[in-house]
Amino acid sequence: MKKRMFAAALIISMVLTGCASVPELSDEDNQIISQYIAGAVLNNSERYGYSFNYDKSVLEPTPKPTPVPTLAPAPEPENTPGSSGTQGKPGTGSQGNSGSTGNNGGTGSGVSAAKSVSPGELYNIPGISISPLSVVTKKDIRTSFSSISADEGKKLVIVSFLIKNNSNKAQKAAFVKKNISYSITIGGKSYGNAMLTIAEGDLSSFNEKIAAGEKKKGVLIFQADSSVKVKDVAVKAVKGNKETTFNIKK
Repeated sequence: MKKRMFAAALIISMVLTGCASVPELSDEDNQIISQYIAGAVLNNSERYGYSFNYDKSVLEPTPKPTPVPTLAPAPEPENTPGSSGTQGKPGTGSQGNSGSTGNNGGTGSGVSAAKSVSPGELYNIPGISISPLSVVTKKDIRTSFSSISADEGKKLVIVSFLIKNNSNKAQKAAFVKKNISYSITIGGKSYGNAMLTIAEGDLSSFNEKIAAGEKKKGVLIFQADSSVKVKDVAVKAVKGNKETTFNIKK
């Protein structure tokens, strides 16, 4: 301890006497330096009551954290002989009910087949009957209030129907309220749904009052390739889970 104090005193004397090459200091600067050196010396003495006691372990460098190894995912089990390899996977329709179609052994489409009924049961208007008349093809239809033309490379397929009131009083044939969709097949090939038109008597918007024993004409208009031969024409009418088919002779 005495050696440390002697060394500090020696340094102070060198500073104050100008033995070292340092700039001239004011009395205030000299006092600050003297207090700093004395404090640094006395702070190392355990007998000095005003020494700054602190945990010197904080001066040790902080150890670097050890990286935690990442576990690799467990490999999937191999398929057993005879399995499809899709058991329990969603969307495959395999075991686990994750992709089940809900029709218990059906075609896998998930859509129940519609029940075939008569036209009278499908339209369900007492006294009103509907039956197919004929089918013709045209490039366009023009009336006093409408003009309907086929697309490029297509032709219009116009199917006519007879709507009759078989009762002894007037009846409203409000087909427009029945929410029925119509599609056509020609020679066993489907050509899509009926066009939405303003043609007179269009079944999709048919809503007319028919007197007792009277009849009206209705139509459905489809499009088909211009080269197709119109034969074996069938129009399917579908409402909910019920359907009826009109076979038309050309």
